Amino acid sequence: MKKIFVTLTVLLAAINVLAQEHLSFKGVPIEGSMTEFCQKLKAKGFTSIGRENNITLFSGDFTGRKATVGVTATDDGKNVFAVVVLFDSSGEWNTLVSTYDYYKDLYIRKYGEPTVSRENNPARSDSNIALMAEVYQGTVVYGSAWEVTGGDIQLSIEKASGIYEGMVMIRYRDSQNVEAKIQNDLEDI
Repeated sequence: MKKIFVTLTVLLAAINVLAQEHLSFKGVPIEGSMTEFCQKLKAKGFTSIGRENNITLFSGDFTGRKATVGVTATDDGKNVFAVVVLFDSSGEWNTLVSTYDYYKDLYIRKYGEPTVSRENNPARSDSNIALMAEVYQGTVVYGSAWEVTGGDIQLSIEKASGIYEGMVMIRYRDSQNVEAKIQNDLEDI
């Protein structure tokens, strides 16, 4: 009986440690204030390019590719809870799918098969114009998600701001800080 109790205690301690672990982006845990987290990104070579609402934008290198990175925090800026990587937009469906497939393969190698994956472009044609029109209309669903220690990572092809353009987006969300934001928001309503 004592052995079972010790094993249960060790197991509960391990679960508690995992529950407290934050998701990381480029080796930086997604935690702390906006100011602290942004300083760490700058130390990784990212350059601040602006701020809009609760999102601070950076440009820099992500796996050897130029990317824009958005960092999101709670309204008061005390807790960073998400990081979004945006690659340059493209009007070429094959470019988008090739980039998406590359990152999907990388995440599978690191985290295993996605928890959820849906890849559907309803265009009845294989012409680039028809495919990109579907992206523009928002009828393309191309995404995968991984539930990982500390949060989740989502990879998708999204509509971009240009006509008939799309982009590949990767979202990192820290589960602890997302929950803290939700609790804050619940107090407001």
